[in-house]
Amino acid sequence: MTPAERLTVLLEALPSEERREITAWLLDRHAAQPSRSWVTLSSGPGQRQAGASLLEAGEDTQLVGIRLTADRHAELRDWCLAHGFTMAAVVRGLIDRFLDEEAGR
Repeated sequence: MTPAERLTVLLEALPSEERREITAWLLDRHAAQPSRSWVTLSSGPGQRQAGASLLEAGEDTQLVGIRLTADRHAELRDWCLAHGFTMAAVVRGLIDRFLDEEAGR
């Protein structure tokens, strides 16, 4: 059973008033999240794919290693877990955004 299915079963077991309260909280939480459009990857000429997390190893890709402090790594990991992104997707998105902005200067 997936986490979403488990949550559904748990919500259905609650009294309707509590279920409405939790559902409203989940919807408000989702609406309050900032746009994720900055986390993008090029998926083809002129195309972007939000939240893309996987690039296969091959001729068209290169591996880049970076070091972060343990605190910064934990902060990035926690943000990614909370927002459903991989750290690689966030780093690639930030690099894409930075290079795009610099090219426009």
